[in-house]
Amino acid sequence: MNVKHGRDPIAIVGAGCRLPGARTPDELWRIVSEGRDVLGTIPQDRFNVEHDAARRRRDVLSGAGGYLDDVAGFDARFFGVTPFEALRLDPQQRVLLEVIWEALDDAGIPAESLAGSDTGVYASLQPSGYWDLLRRSGMYDMHAALGAAVAGIFPGRVSTLLDLRGPSMGLDAACATSLLAVHVACRALWSGEVELAIVGGSNLQLVPDLYFSLGDAGVISGSGKCRFGDVSGDGYVRSEGVVSMILKPLSRALADGDRPYAVILGGAATHDGRTGPSLVAPGLEGHKQMLRAAYRDAGIEPADVDYVEAHGPGTHTGDSTELAALDAIMGEGREDGRRCLVGSVKSNIGHTEFAAGLAGLLKTALAVRHRTVPATLHVEEPHAVLLDPGTAVELALCTQDWPDRAAPAVAGVSSFGMSGTNIHLVLSEAPQAAPPVPYRPRPSRVLPLSARDPHALRALATAYADLLDPPAPADLLGSTPEVGDVCFSAGARRSHHDHRLAVTGEDARSLAAALRRFVRDGGDVRRVTGAPKVVFVFPGQGGQWAGMGRRLLATEPAFAAHLRACSQAVHAELGWSPADALLDGEPLTRVDRIQPALWAVQVALAAVWREWGVEPDLLIGHSMGEIAAAVTAGALSVADGAAVVARRSRMLSRLDVPGAMWVVGLGEEQVRAAIGEEAGRACVGVVNSRHSTVLSGDPVALERIVGPLRARGVFCRRVEVDYASHAPQVEPVRERLLGELSGIRPYPCAIPVHSSAWDRVVGGEELDASYWFQNLRLPVRFADAARAALADGRPTLFVELSPHPVLGSALEEEIEATGARADVVTSLHRDEPDCAALTAALARAYELGCRPRWDHVQPGAGVPLPGYPWQRRRFWPDGPKTTARTATATATGAGTGAASPVVAEDPGRAVAATGAKPDLAALSESEVAGRVADLAAQVLSLPGHEIGVDVPLTLLGLDSVLATRFKERMRRDLGVDVPLRDLLGPDTLLELATRLRASATA
Repeated sequence: MNVKHGRDPIAIVGAGCRLPGARTPDELWRIVSEGRDVLGTIPQDRFNVEHDAARRRRDVLSGAGGYLDDVAGFDARFFGVTPFEALRLDPQQRVLLEVIWEALDDAGIPAESLAGSDTGVYASLQPSGYWDLLRRSGMYDMHAALGAAVAGIFPGRVSTLLDLRGPSMGLDAACATSLLAVHVACRALWSGEVELAIVGGSNLQLVPDLYFSLGDAGVISGSGKCRFGDVSGDGYVRSEGVVSMILKPLSRALADGDRPYAVILGGAATHDGRTGPSLVAPGLEGHKQMLRAAYRDAGIEPADVDYVEAHGPGTHTGDSTELAALDAIMGEGREDGRRCLVGSVKSNIGHTEFAAGLAGLLKTALAVRHRTVPATLHVEEPHAVLLDPGTAVELALCTQDWPDRAAPAVAGVSSFGMSGTNIHLVLSEAPQAAPPVPYRPRPSRVLPLSARDPHALRALATAYADLLDPPAPADLLGSTPEVGDVCFSAGARRSHHDHRLAVTGEDARSLAAALRRFVRDGGDVRRVTGAPKVVFVFPGQGGQWAGMGRRLLATEPAFAAHLRACSQAVHAELGWSPADALLDGEPLTRVDRIQPALWAVQVALAAVWREWGVEPDLLIGHSMGEIAAAVTAGALSVADGAAVVARRSRMLSRLDVPGAMWVVGLGEEQVRAAIGEEAGRACVGVVNSRHSTVLSGDPVALERIVGPLRARGVFCRRVEVDYASHAPQVEPVRERLLGELSGIRPYPCAIPVHSSAWDRVVGGEELDASYWFQNLRLPVRFADAARAALADGRPTLFVELSPHPVLGSALEEEIEATGARADVVTSLHRDEPDCAALTAALARAYELGCRPRWDHVQPGAGVPLPGYPWQRRRFWPDGPKTTARTATATATGAGTGAASPVVAEDPGRAVAATGAKPDLAALSESEVAGRVADLAAQVLSLPGHEIGVDVPLTLLGLDSVLATRFKERMRRDLGVDVPLRDLLGPDTLLELATRLRASATA
């Protein structure tokens, strides 16, 4: 094969579909590779139309077709669509939304990663007739018009949903439309107008009208078969289909580690002009010009083409013209005896009309990937052109291996419209991406899953469990992907939603067992509302243990690199290496060994969390933990941090002033009262929480204080130190410490640090020698620092950077006392393997809303994963006598329980007078909120239990049209006039109700 230009091919990196008998590309491949015809009779309930024409033409409607299941179902909540709007949204758009999402999943592209990008959307939707059904049901409002009357609105809906900034357009060229959309998308990619393209085509048949005209024209097959290439071909079989593809330049696809189905080299879009006998009849010369233009654009000689997926509807005139054109062009320069194979997916699934080009392209891309040409069915007597000994084309009458020419596979795909528009694209086999860089498998893996509904999350957990640990023998199901690749793909190549689950385990079976345990036990699923504020907490002494973190030296490169850097700096100060001590399992008993080792481990743990994408918004250090916090913040270099911790701990080890410290289970004021007359010899050294304080001072004085407390049953425990930090007993080291640390040069903090010595956020430059003595001498106001971190009301996650939990209980106490939305995760535990503990902590952080960089957590290769388990409800107007007031959306989706009708509000109904408007001033805030919530439920067509009073109204689905209706309902029913800007702003329904009541009482 000789490609004549250096243009970057366009890779098909993802695909999704709903086709007769196939809900995924893999299912489509099984149908075509096995040579199956999946057409059936038209479902009797599909065209429930009452007019006389339908009754008179039952002969037309009793034929064959390819139809999709559950076209009325839709997971509206997933896409943020209210039941009110979902009912008015054309099922073509609903299904295509789901299929586009599946294509993005298949491409390994998290939807959130596209926000703000120059991604283009190119879509084709045939008029389905749903607008007529809505009109007969009395729904003429703006949502119905936008959702069903104008097909070109749909691409904009996708672009708005995903926050895309590239071109967004609907196209229409009859049955050539969807392949034209691919052609236009490729041109935009080649020109640099877009960096990624989403292409979709949808074709649903919801009313029978078009059947009548096509039947009268003799276009519909009387035999119920699409017989492409057969002289007895008597027309095509109408079918439904929805297909989406994701396109990107090949160079980028390979860099991203994608495995493309195939690549598009070029193509052409032409029109027959007047080369055909009429507008709807194909023209031979027009077809020839299209083929020549396509291969010229692709830089490929037609003689190099192995296979062409024909438009191939099975009509006599169309097939004979198409085959004659292919014979003429494919024969140019072709060696004798090597024919171009030809086929049509319509023989398997029927003619999907506006989605037909994409269906043919998907089949061909799968054939190229598998290097297999599927059979074309129902051919008994081929057209004459196929029987000519000198013909250049041959029908693929049986499934066969791709022609072996020691060259990449090359194929063409055609799609024609009744308007005379012709499209032909040229495909080739995609080069394989470079094998992933080998990585060391971690001893513990984390598998993150998420969904927008707890039922969907449980279904997803079951699907992943079956993927990792198949219930049937592997030889019956195909190969099981490598567990590391599954974890990588689930994290790095999937979107992450607000209902989350992450499980950990050492292998596929343990992960599957954890997933099945979650499903079996009905584990609670916490819904996250956004990424939390992350606070790294660095404790002081107490968490150390022999060998802490040593396994991470072998499994976590970031930990190893930072621990060794810290160890080198400590070695320069003290002549020993914390890394070596940990590897040797050396007991840590002296302060000048404990503190440098703890400091090095804390710095290294912080580096791992940050490498994994959990970036802190704030750092809090506790006593010596502030040294690690300062290094993590960039205020101290590693060398200066080592100088502070090494020199200070060495001085403490030589301090000859007796000292002790006791943890007491009382608050600060109670402890001060207990100190009493011993105030000159003991003091409050640390305030950890409202009920945990540390006494520091002279050992004898402390014994006299804690004795009576212990007698009263107060918790008291001596800290394993022989000096008294944060007390006057450390004053003797002041001058020497100031002198030895005079050379350190602090920098501004790159991350805010809340000093627990000064109880305020510091800038960094003030962390000089003087500060590090004050850090040793002043009391630790940790409880105040924790409360300050919680004061802004944001959801907060405290991550304790310690080899064993030290401050977790104190933090939990402050969280409970303040009622804050906050959680605590710890890093390591002395009784758990290092990697298992750390990955379990990451799993919990993910469940609480963090966004790890999964490609850094666990590298791997992209592999196919289970699709999203949609939770559908039925949205359908009940019939011509139905009013908008009684049209229903019925819950029938998996996991939704018993069917429950959701009544759509009649926008035109008058509100019956019920007497005087309520006196809002006389009602409580909760009662006002209830009244407003009831109105919101009616306007949004939501069940009352789905109205969240603590989220903005816009997140409940209120848009500008519904806001106008809501404003009018509140004026009529409550007697209040609310500006639209207040309804479309950030306020929650509860805040709106509070403001209404306040205005009424003013």
